[in-house]
Amino acid sequence: MDEADKLWEFAVAVYEDETVKSTCLNVQARYGLSVSLLLGSIWTGIQGYGRLGATDLETTIRRSVEWHRDVIEPIRAVRRQLRQQPPAGAEEATHALRRQLVDAELDAERLEQRLFLEDFTATDPASAEPERWRDAAVNASLLTRKSCPRPEPEALDALARIIHAICPQANYADLYGEIENVWAVGQ
Repeated sequence: MDEADKLWEFAVAVYEDETVKSTCLNVQARYGLSVSLLLGSIWTGIQGYGRLGATDLETTIRRSVEWHRDVIEPIRAVRRQLRQQPPAGAEEATHALRRQLVDAELDAERLEQRLFLEDFTATDPASAEPERWRDAAVNASLLTRKSCPRPEPEALDALARIIHAICPQANYADLYGEIENVWAVGQ
């Protein structure tokens, strides 16, 4: 199993947690942030890859925006259209097609994570294992800050809740402080 497969398994597993899922979807809706990239940024931190660099982040975001625009959003738009207005008399076939489109959308998100890992280069060495949640917090914050340049309490809280659900050993207040610091120092 390669690293991209491990990242995907992690993303699928943590997305089953209702707190992670609902909070990720809210962040995506409010800030236009890719859930796949957000979970990828957290995973690289907790797996010991270190912290994202500015160059990697710019490349990753640019590729992600293009990938969403050119691949994921068209698939999602067709799937939603079929859900909202299935052709009369073809409801069963439409349901099967929507299922295929869901699978295609998930495959596209999986490939997005693979591209993210290709772009990733750590700029700082990883924290010691018990403190890797800090790297996860910094990576997720750097990514989110690109879509939310001001430190909105809702964004900071959302990131802290997501990471806390994934890394329960991390104290929520410490997580929030680490996340807030990314906006304060403008890393």
